[in-house]
Amino acid sequence: MFVHSLTNIAKFNVMHKACPVCNERLEPEPGFYQGAMYVGYALSVAVTAFVFILVFVLDIQSMWLPVIIVSAIMVLLIPVNYRYSRVLYLYMFGGIQYSPKTD
Repeated sequence: MFVHSLTNIAKFNVMHKACPVCNERLEPEPGFYQGAMYVGYALSVAVTAFVFILVFVLDIQSMWLPVIIVSAIMVLLIPVNYRYSRVLYLYMFGGIQYSPKTD
């Protein structure tokens, strides 16, 4: 789905126009992936909630430590969040189903 690997930080967001295996269009309509922002937001909220629950369970008294931890995690997960939100959105609303190649 993506042209470059996740470790290529400069080009982590470059996508193929069509699937290299089955030639399915990966952008069903112009602006399709704008809705993926909501999926990315949900993933960010889940990570943030997990960190704050962990801070509560570990009984950390510092107010700034969770904020710094969440901020660092969110910055490090930008490429992962971007890619997974697009993939999930495409599977949810793009009408694409995974089918293993059978030859």
